[in-house]
Amino acid sequence: MELQTFTPQYLPAAAELFVRNFRTLRASVAALPATLEDTALISHKLERLLARHPGVVVLEHGRLVGYLVYMILDNFRDTGRRAAYCPEWAHAVQAGVQAKVYPQMYRQVGEQWAAQGCQVHAITLLANDPQALQTWFWSGFGLAVVDAVRPLQPLERPANSALRIRQAVMADADALASLEVEHRRYYSASPVFMAPRAGMSADDFRQFLAQPDNSVWLALDGSRPVGFLRLDGYELDGADAIVFPGTVFISGAFILPDYRGQGGSTAMLEAALRHHAALGKTCCAVDFETFNPDAAAFWPQHFQSVCLSLMRVPETVSLDIPAGK
Repeated sequence: MELQTFTPQYLPAAAELFVRNFRTLRASVAALPATLEDTALISHKLERLLARHPGVVVLEHGRLVGYLVYMILDNFRDTGRRAAYCPEWAHAVQAGVQAKVYPQMYRQVGEQWAAQGCQVHAITLLANDPQALQTWFWSGFGLAVVDAVRPLQPLERPANSALRIRQAVMADADALASLEVEHRRYYSASPVFMAPRAGMSADDFRQFLAQPDNSVWLALDGSRPVGFLRLDGYELDGADAIVFPGTVFISGAFILPDYRGQGGSTAMLEAALRHHAALGKTCCAVDFETFNPDAAAFWPQHFQSVCLSLMRVPETVSLDIPAGK
């Protein structure tokens, strides 16, 4: 096998390789549409990345069997760190040779990432490729985020909770902002340890609720809000594979610790699915951190994984390097 620089002549073959792998994923995930099966779209996206950063290809007897390109992101995941990141469409390897091809490509681009001061290395894989997943695990990467989807159909098992569920209205904005403070505090505490992020204020919630394709659902103990589920019909903050028309994105979910395990989250999800199906949406998407034990236990019960995002923080890279240097 021969490693070469990714030049424009390889764009058609690279796009076709990714689309072929993506079709295999779609065959097992009914809710996933064909958005990324467009070879012209993938070729265009790859071309734009190549205009900014060099990529690599691997050839076998002159035929492309793998490629990888990337982007550089400053302030990755709000950590202040610079990262090299490969989206799910920015790399692909022919089935059966993942363990040979991915390490070759990573060795090459890893040198580029180190030279550019990248403190984090990250890549998103299609969820149906265990060979690729194992290869990247053995390259020092850990699983961090899962993107998942489900059709907008009622849950397979009806929700059952003693908590009362209803859709939030403008008058709930202050209560939602209070829950959001607890929500953000939970993310920064053990064992999640995410970088602190500013949550939504009461005014933010009012603006959010004013948009007709958005919704927030409340779980209440009597009249007291103890949990919420937020769905966004406009800004889908996930892998490109789950971003398409007809999707509503779960952008926030939280329930107070004393009320977990009482079916409130499932009941809110059930109500939200029915509501957005009535609005004409066809798919519900979510992404979640795998190191968040509550999220990792809940979402896979109801959603199918589409993409798996992995990260590595190399020991030889100083975390004191200013972003952009």
